[in-house]
Amino acid sequence: MFQFTMISIAAAAITGSALAGPILSIKFDVDGNKSSMLQEGTLTPFNDYSYAGSVGDGFPNATWVVGWDLVSKSSSTSFVTNGFTIGNLSPTTKRFNITLEIPNTLPSGGGGTPSWEFFGNLGGTLTSNTGVASTLSAYGTNPLWQGLRGGTSPGANSELLRGFTFSTPGATTAPIPMAQITKYTVVGGVGTSLGYQFQFDLSGGSTASFAGNWNATLVPAPSALALVGLSGVNLLRRRRCM
Repeated sequence: MFQFTMISIAAAAITGSALAGPILSIKFDVDGNKSSMLQEGTLTPFNDYSYAGSVGDGFPNATWVVGWDLVSKSSSTSFVTNGFTIGNLSPTTKRFNITLEIPNTLPSGGGGTPSWEFFGNLGGTLTSNTGVASTLSAYGTNPLWQGLRGGTSPGANSELLRGFTFSTPGATTAPIPMAQITKYTVVGGVGTSLGYQFQFDLSGGSTASFAGNWNATLVPAPSALALVGLSGVNLLRRRRCM
């Protein structure tokens, strides 16, 4: 029996609510068969937006299913979580290419050219639902995962697990080692969306679950920082005069 829990779609219709969040876009390519979906975010008590749902290639004879449970925030410090579970219900290996994007226009740097500081991480579990070991691997020259800004990778530093292959020790669940993206900076306004892309092969009768974060933080331009410092000096002078 497959150890995969289907996640019901949390928001099937796009509404005009004032509390409605940015529209999540996910594109799926499974063995060359392409599909896509849109979903509206739900405001949380933490002033970010949550997204949850699942898709597959048909019921009751589905051969694959993808579920997601994500949180995202758009501000001077933005992020989107890596909450995906992918099940290969067929007996043979399948190739998955999954791309996620959420509108994410960060505030301007207040003059000059701002920079963006990116960092993130990815880990998870791999489960065999059969009597043999399961395998998860990046394919070709592609990284298994890469962070995106404006639909493209903001530099090679955004990539994780290139040339990666991981197998369970038999018919069991094994933790996928956590991989980290060290903080790095890109100068300039890099696109208006935040997202990421998975590209991997998953053996038949296997479930891969991922967790982690992809973060983008605004670094004001030097001219903006100078203005902030100047305003502080002027305020101090006023207080001394008083």
